[in-house]
Amino acid sequence: MRPLLAALTLSATAASTIAGQVVAGAKQPAACTADTLDAAFPRSWLGTTVGQVTVKARNVEAPFKIVTTAARYVHRATQLNVALNELSFAPGDRMDSLAVEESIRRLRATSLYSEVMLVGTQCGDGVTDLTLWTRDAWSLRGGLRLAEAGTSRASLSEVNVLGTGRAISVSGENVNGRNAFSLSLVDPHLFDTRFRAAALLRTFSDGRAWAWGVRTRELSDRDVWRVALTSSQERRLGYDSTTSTHVDITKRADAFTVSRLVMLTPTAAYTVVGGVEHELADETVTQPGGSLGKDVVKRNFTAPLLGLSRRSRRFGAIDWLVPGQAPAELREGLEGEFVLGVGHELYQDMRITHLDGWAGITELLGPHMVFTGDVWSSGYWSSDSVSNGTLRASLALFRKAMRGLWIFRGAWERIYNPDPDVFALSTVDPLLRLLAPASRLAERALSLTAERSLHLYAREGRWVIDGALWAALSDRERSFNGMTMDPSNYRAMIIGIGLRQIRDQPTQAPIRLDIGRAVWRSGLPSRWIVSLSTIPWINAGRSRDGLREAR
Repeated sequence: MRPLLAALTLSATAASTIAGQVVAGAKQPAACTADTLDAAFPRSWLGTTVGQVTVKARNVEAPFKIVTTAARYVHRATQLNVALNELSFAPGDRMDSLAVEESIRRLRATSLYSEVMLVGTQCGDGVTDLTLWTRDAWSLRGGLRLAEAGTSRASLSEVNVLGTGRAISVSGENVNGRNAFSLSLVDPHLFDTRFRAAALLRTFSDGRAWAWGVRTRELSDRDVWRVALTSSQERRLGYDSTTSTHVDITKRADAFTVSRLVMLTPTAAYTVVGGVEHELADETVTQPGGSLGKDVVKRNFTAPLLGLSRRSRRFGAIDWLVPGQAPAELREGLEGEFVLGVGHELYQDMRITHLDGWAGITELLGPHMVFTGDVWSSGYWSSDSVSNGTLRASLALFRKAMRGLWIFRGAWERIYNPDPDVFALSTVDPLLRLLAPASRLAERALSLTAERSLHLYAREGRWVIDGALWAALSDRERSFNGMTMDPSNYRAMIIGIGLRQIRDQPTQAPIRLDIGRAVWRSGLPSRWIVSLSTIPWINAGRSRDGLREAR
């Protein structure tokens, strides 16, 4: 974009010169100047008034011209109002650096654009005309996981339907002959209001589950009020004579929360969370194999919610994800949210406490290294027992290397007395489900990965195609497969190769293609694994479980 900025400045200067030549004796106007917003806010914009605001939208771009031309017939360009809906400034406003920076962050976080750039032009009259340049990201995405054992999962999503910013996703999964199908919808600007909505429908061979949520869009760390309403339901009823398995599950959970900003400092925003939740669970699952939790679970309670959240307002900058990229912002510091609900459980006539929380930290360890760590915890306490409890931790280290990156990840999870409808661990490990497809549940899980990537093809400092060599260790302890009474321990070391498309923005997760094979294993056969997916990137997926979007 540097040639473009030079052209803007040159054309403005040339226009001023021509005007001075045409009008004899007229005073020559001051030359126009242009600045670009990057990790630092341009000083020349401070104290001025916002003039004309223009959006210059460009369609998708691919490595080869013929592919780019063909892609534009498939991808509908993003409508201009999608970008305008994210802007917190308008013509005539006094220039507010916070409002401008927050608007650009929101646009980049939508994942609709591969490039977002704001250019300001001044002609000496105290007015800054702003031009927002955007380039669409490829919005049709897919995922695929295959293993020799017959486990498979395929997904297809369009995250920018007809250029509206809305998303639709479908996925299908087969595990041991059992099929599941999911459909999800997301509308980031419900009826052109400040509300965001999402809905999910998942069908099984013996029932279905659905969830939906409506919440206010986060415009700024300075938002005084935020509201969220979430609901989920599940109904499953079936009997498998082959395995002598009987399933009868009825479940519903609703929550309404309101957040109020109570303190704003230069480094953090503190919010009090209040609301109410209701949960009904009536579950009975009988099967020949053992289980980690109870076969019968009954919960019915309504409880007030109270909690506290902290949002960091510190930002650093990195410029080494993509060769030649401009500095990109990265939110640093400690963040988190914890809520607690205490109510009366009707089935057992006793007090019950529900905890749901998350805390995370991100720090720049020097100019070429980023560390991020997160902890999640949730569960129910009644008397001296814990039910459906989870404790998860995730660590990641990203380090610049010669013509590439080093990435180290670690994830650990422990579950306590899970409900019968809990089928899979949520530890960050795209290979976990493929290693032991017959086992959908384990008491403990550990995943360690190391990866070295090498830049193969870069495009104008905006994205790069990387090749990668990686190794992963997966360990699952006390895992039941639903057929045997005794738990099993599964361990495997997998090595593989892959391709990644990495963007210049830390909020945009890479698209990954991985091919690997287990070279050492315990309790598992050696098998090839193929996976096309995205996994959480830097600072992604950072919210407590109760606020996760239905998608």
